[in-house]
Amino acid sequence: MRTVLFYPRVENMILPSYAPLGIMSIATYLNRNGHQATVCDRFFSNEKITSIIKEYEPDIIGISVISQTFIKDAIVISKEAKAAGIPVIWGGCSSTAIAETILRSGNADYISFNEGEFTWLEIADAFDKGESFDEIKGLAYIKNGEYIQTEEREFIDLSVLPSIDWTLINPEKYLQKTYGSNRMLSIYRTKGCSGRCSFCYNPCYHKSTRRGRTTETVINEMRYLAETCGADGFEFTDETMFADREEALEFCNAITKSGLNVTWGGYLRTSVINTQEDFELMYKAGCRMLMFGIETGSAKTLKAIHKPNKLEQIKPTIDGCVKSGIIPITTFIIGFPGETPEDVKETITLAKSLDGAPVSVFFFTPLPGTELYNKLIAENKLSDKLTVEEHGEVIELESLYKNFSEIPTRELRVIKEYFKLRTLFVKTENSDDEQLIKVIISTVQSWGGRGFFHFFEGMFKTACKLLRTFTVFLYPGIRRKYGLYFTK
Repeated sequence: MRTVLFYPRVENMILPSYAPLGIMSIATYLNRNGHQATVCDRFFSNEKITSIIKEYEPDIIGISVISQTFIKDAIVISKEAKAAGIPVIWGGCSSTAIAETILRSGNADYISFNEGEFTWLEIADAFDKGESFDEIKGLAYIKNGEYIQTEEREFIDLSVLPSIDWTLINPEKYLQKTYGSNRMLSIYRTKGCSGRCSFCYNPCYHKSTRRGRTTETVINEMRYLAETCGADGFEFTDETMFADREEALEFCNAITKSGLNVTWGGYLRTSVINTQEDFELMYKAGCRMLMFGIETGSAKTLKAIHKPNKLEQIKPTIDGCVKSGIIPITTFIIGFPGETPEDVKETITLAKSLDGAPVSVFFFTPLPGTELYNKLIAENKLSDKLTVEEHGEVIELESLYKNFSEIPTRELRVIKEYFKLRTLFVKTENSDDEQLIKVIISTVQSWGGRGFFHFFEGMFKTACKLLRTFTVFLYPGIRRKYGLYFTK
């Protein structure tokens, strides 16, 4: 079977954060098992979909929809594929969450649930044999007007999957400048998270189950990418890079022993590493950046969202990172359902106390399939009748889809812009650039993305975003209410 696996374009994105690892893994697995799979990342491709179809003559087209922001372009791809008479399969977090809505819209013939490697291989084998897909695990489809979901597929033992074939894409296009690295690539070592945060897709998609690849496999992949395309740093896309201190130190020791001269970083909970000695060991092993989803400084909100953070651990963890030379990047979410101005003031106080830590503040977005999403529907505060197109209008975390908090919308927007402006001028120990310079560099790098027009488009959008941050000065009353000043 021949297939093209598409990674949809997100128009507001200057540079893609990560290589399309999910569909690269599926394509690798298909190709290793006698089929023909091609990866097309639409961010870097100006080629018409009809031209791609004509060139590769796929029997089936797959589309990765890991976020609602991917839906718009996924619909465009689907329409072209269906016009050519080619069956379409959507996969990814957002596809899993709103499978029936997508199928009834006619934009997809099947939805592939959760991990796709085994499912796609069975699809490919069945296609070649002329057999039905109807009994393949991990699929959903419409038959005679009825929504059907087949038996759930067990999670894959990731150690049985082959290393990702990086020749499926051009890695050079994904290299980015980041903390401690001039040529960073994204890879992964684990999937899933044991957490049950009520706002997160993980309990729905990964069933709060975490599993990983072997350390040897990961280090071999890092070595390969360092040697073949000059990658000098790696950002791990894992939901949480290490489950505990023992796992973290085992990986650090393995990296040190391997002799790899690269830097790395990823997401971590603030409870995993909390001694200065351990932070320094991580730094010596190449760790230059750790990202912490702190979300809130309110104990009440933490409890409501089932976030396992302990407020008393946060500042010591951040300080330990800074002291060792590791950059702690922190993220917060404002506008949770029922959140009050007092709750957000606690968040602001905590965020401002984290010296040396770039802070990103996002808006709460109700993600389909999550506990909070379902709760809002049950309370008639959110409609469960959205069309696929309406789901595609939601820009997760970045735009305020709807305000479910007790805080006026304007105040939420000013708070977000304040932290964006504040973080633009944060200097860090192991980065020569302030955040403002990093943003400009990322925009300039987009020249290598989709060409001349996209370069100027990216520059214009970045300039607009930067100018918008200065609107915080138009609201002195809000700044005074929340203490949104630029001095301690």
